[in-house]
Parts: sequence; C-alpha cells; structure tokens
Amino acid sequence: MFRILLNSVRVPVFVLMAGACIRLAPRTAVEKPTAVIDRHVFAAEVAKSGEWAEPRGEKNVFVKGADAAVFSFLSLRDLEGEHTLAWKWYDPSGRLYRAPDPIAVGRSGQLFARYIAWDEIRVFEEKDSGRWTVAIFLDGALALTAGFEIR
Repeated sequence: MFRILLNSVRVPVFVLMAGACIRLAPRTAVEKPTAVIDRHVFAAEVAKSGEWAEPRGEKNVFVKGADAAVFSFLSLRDLEGEHTLAWKWYDPSGRLYRAPDPIAVGRSGQLFARYIAWDEIRVFEEKDSGRWTVAIFLDGALALTAGFEIR
C-alpha cells in the first residue's frame, strides 16, 4: 500500500497530479450510430430531379420580397433502419413558429450511404425580421440547431 503524508514529506506537485490521470473504470464499447447528420444548409430553393434533390441558393440571410422561402436542407450518412426527423422553427423572439409532425426516414433492414430531407417556411412581408433558429430532432433527440436571418 502506498501512502503519502503531506504534512511530514514534501511531494512534488506532478506526483500528486499523476493520480488524476488514472482510469479505474473499465471502458464500454461505443455503439456505432445508426444515423449521422453529415451536412446542413439553408437555401432559397430545392431543385428536385427524379428521386433526388439538391439545395440551390445556399445562404444564411433571406430578404422579404426577394426570397420566397427558407429551406432547411440536410444530408444524413450511414442511415440504417427507420428513424424520425422533426424540425422546430423559432422566430427572433424565441417563440415557436412552426413544428410540423416528425417525418419517417429510412427503411427497416436497409442501409443508406446518403439520405436527404428538408423542411421550409415561407418568407413574406409580415414575417418578423431578425435572427431565426431551427432545431432538428433525430429520433426525438436534439441533433442540430442553426440560425439564419430574415430582413
């Protein structure tokens, strides 16, 4: 047994600090995530082509009268199985503006290298100007928050 008597023996500080680096608990294996948000952007529009789509006009500032909508577009990678995605949009005062029902993404028993999804709000003159926030939930857990501006 090793004992340090601080009152009677001078102990270098690095000896005391070395004890803080010791890990006694066993490590548990980390599970591989079944869905990862790879990319998120805001865009003025989404261009659809067949069963695929891409964001167009990526930006973080949207202008009333010039932009018709704000799209929150995301790309997931390594999507395995079924999941849900939900968006919550908050106005500049922090009030919940829009919260559509969660959408189902993926399929049971399948792995998607890349999967896309998006939601939108319309931009019109009566919409509050300022910094807006979107929160994205994956399987009910907050996965991402991002901000944009409407002028």
